[in-house]
Amino acid sequence: MKSLNMKQIGYQQASFSDSIKGIARQVHETLPNFDEEVSDEVKADLFAGYQLRVAENQPKLKQHYVIESGNYLPVDEVAFNKFEGAKYIRSVDNIMSYTPQAFGALRQSNPQLHSILKESRDAINKYCSNTFNALKKAVREIKNEGKPRERGATLSFAQTVKETLDGLKKKCANAKARVDETADEKKLILAISEFNRKWLAK
Repeated sequence: MKSLNMKQIGYQQASFSDSIKGIARQVHETLPNFDEEVSDEVKADLFAGYQLRVAENQPKLKQHYVIESGNYLPVDEVAFNKFEGAKYIRSVDNIMSYTPQAFGALRQSNPQLHSILKESRDAINKYCSNTFNALKKAVREIKNEGKPRERGATLSFAQTVKETLDGLKKKCANAKARVDETADEKKLILAISEFNRKWLAK
């Protein structure tokens, strides 16, 4: 079993934490309410940066395809350059170039390309969202430095149930707007109605 230099790992972890704080402090100095409100332009620039990092970390995402009889056939770069017909390069930029609506439509218009891109696109979206939320959290921590932590009033369990169900409705609507095929608002409303029928029964 390979031994670890835990002292070195601890130092590296602390250095990484300091780097995140430094970045968050820079963002907070320019955009003090970043943790609450972010413009579409700023978010787009951040996501573009995250995607550059994905491309660096995962070079195998780039794949060359030649298209024969509507089929996307993976080939190496030499064969790709020699091929004179239709061809396609899967890259992070190309994967993420579609709006959610356009990518959803691709399922019908070009199902094979949709299937080639979907898994990678979902993973990149998740990575970007998680990284973005981590930055918002770090900015919030900088913003609250030195402030006493205020404890909110404890909700009754009934209030918690109501807020949870309301939150599910909002999340379902947002997921549907992203063309998430699992977001079935009608089914959710029926399920919540059935739950409330049992829950609110005297």
